[in-house]
Amino acid sequence: MGKISFVGMKLVEKVQVDVGHSPDGTLLELARAHGIPLPCDCMEGNCGACAVKVAPLRPETSMIRLSERERYLLLAVGKLSQLQYRADTLPDHPPLWRLACEYRVTDEQIMVAFD
Repeated sequence: MGKISFVGMKLVEKVQVDVGHSPDGTLLELARAHGIPLPCDCMEGNCGACAVKVAPLRPETSMIRLSERERYLLLAVGKLSQLQYRADTLPDHPPLWRLACEYRVTDEQIMVAFD
């Protein structure tokens, strides 16, 4: 079973959410369902307001692939460098900026940080 820990300036303390064995939906949907105040303007991946830092809670590094839409928006809002934008895959350590509305929840353990 996965576990997602949310930390942010709008939270008094860390909030942990258990994720079932067959999770469905986005990080933003999960946060909203649990009353976690992630910033968001459009909920459709058009504005970049829901950018969060996602850190896996495991020691090894994995390579991840961002969608073209997510890469473009993160570049547009200054959360991704040109070098990162052009890369096919990126290491998940150090934590990467991701769009909560695009990040699909899986059975994993991650820390999500937001303003």
